[in-house]
Amino acid sequence: MSFREVIGHDIPVEILQSALHQRHLGISYLFYGPHGIGKSFVAKQFAKSLNCEAQDTDCCDKCSSCRRINALQYPDLHWIDIQDDSENIKIEQIRTIQEAISLRPFEGKAKVFIINNCQSLTEEAANCLLKVVEEPPLDSVIMLIAASVRLVLPTIASRCQKIRFSNLRRQQADELLQKNYNVDASESRYLAYYLDGRVGDALSLRQAEFFPQKESVLNACIHDMGAAKFESICKDKPQAQQAISVLMSWFRDVLFAKLAMPDDSLINYDRAREVSIDAKKYSYVYVLSALDTLTRSFEYLKSNANIRLVLDNINVSLTWKS
Repeated sequence: MSFREVIGHDIPVEILQSALHQRHLGISYLFYGPHGIGKSFVAKQFAKSLNCEAQDTDCCDKCSSCRRINALQYPDLHWIDIQDDSENIKIEQIRTIQEAISLRPFEGKAKVFIINNCQSLTEEAANCLLKVVEEPPLDSVIMLIAASVRLVLPTIASRCQKIRFSNLRRQQADELLQKNYNVDASESRYLAYYLDGRVGDALSLRQAEFFPQKESVLNACIHDMGAAKFESICKDKPQAQQAISVLMSWFRDVLFAKLAMPDDSLINYDRAREVSIDAKKYSYVYVLSALDTLTRSFEYLKSNANIRLVLDNINVSLTWKS
């Protein structure tokens, strides 16, 4: 893949290709925007383009450099992220950047340093990074990737060229999932709408066997509406959060149907007839109350509330109408 295949991030790509055209190195970038929308993907394309053996303002995706950068196995690419045994990026990881950035490129045209999830830097690591991003050598490029500028130490953010990434339009995400990742049309459409264009999250859900659980939630809860069946699906916190999120998307669609919104605005487009049936069955008060209960329950789980108490609250509040 290359910049030509990036969908929906025209302005970030234009900025980066302009930097490539001018060979503008010795700079630190801060890519920021919602999780799962393609920031790290674009960062990797930029890294390939900086060191591509065949092109200057894009990557060929065929040369040795491009292939090894794709696999994160290139000696002049340093990719830093949260390690499996930690919740933060530690100072030891940033010190490896300090050591490498002072050296000449091993074989490429530029040294590239990418710090993914940089909002997870420890305070020590962030202060250590400050010295690195302030004045990178002229043969280096640093890319920091974060969900929000506000989550990054202000003294770091102020020293970076900030590039904002926005959610893809749902139709763009649907197209990208089908074209680049061979996702079935019905699945790609649902994921694009359910996740509001966040392609990275869509791919993660697809790999996590999301659809069988989604169908179980809708079949067991929306139609049978049994508390016991709902609880049997929510075996742990992640499953409970996913089940609640699916229910929220359903009642959102029911509300849209009651408001006479077109079917193509529905997340559960493949169940438009069933959505319409529930829209006639439930009152506005009930639908809005269900959405409020589910939203609060999702937040309770994020705050580490007891899962059993949260599920009991949902059962009592929704009353599992039939």
